Amino acid sequence: MANIKSAIELAMERTKDLVMDEKEKAAFAQRGLEDKLRAIIRRFLEGMTGREKLPGELGAINAGKREKMLLLIDMLLEEFDLPGDKERLFDLLELVGEEAGGGLAGDAKKLKERFREELKANDAGVRAEIMKRLEGMGISGTSIEPNCEEWEEWKDAAQKTGSLFKKRLHEWKNKAEKAPA
Repeated sequence: MANIKSAIELAMERTKDLVMDEKEKAAFAQRGLEDKLRAIIRRFLEGMTGREKLPGELGAINAGKREKMLLLIDMLLEEFDLPGDKERLFDLLELVGEEAGGGLAGDAKKLKERFREELKANDAGVRAEIMKRLEGMGISGTSIEPNCEEWEEWKDAAQKTGSLFKKRLHEWKNKAEKAPA
């Protein structure tokens, strides 16, 4: 009499010789770590997680502290290339610096201040460009106050400033790599 097998038994028989080697396991674990860190970064940048919860969330991830910090820094550098407000990103860099130690939090705070100063320096020029553009459209007056952050001129200036700071952030990352574990 023939033995009738279930679909699960058939699948188990066909896959019994399939196993992951150590290299594949390590790559799978790395992708998992990256996904967890990206989720934490996204929640923080979108305001769903605050400063007080971040250390607990990072601590809950099962990986080496140094490995997490360096991977986080790489991901934050990628985020810096994207358009948008950089305030929360700098806050996150500061928190990562606190976790990493070695004076990196203070350096992140200084970078944040320099970035703000650079944006303020660009503000007057960009505002004048926008007002000139508005006048060309027939919109003028003393009560006109454009929302600069929504104009392409402002976004371009912020992008240029971001490009300048990218080099400084790479220097910060190199310092983090050399910090004691």
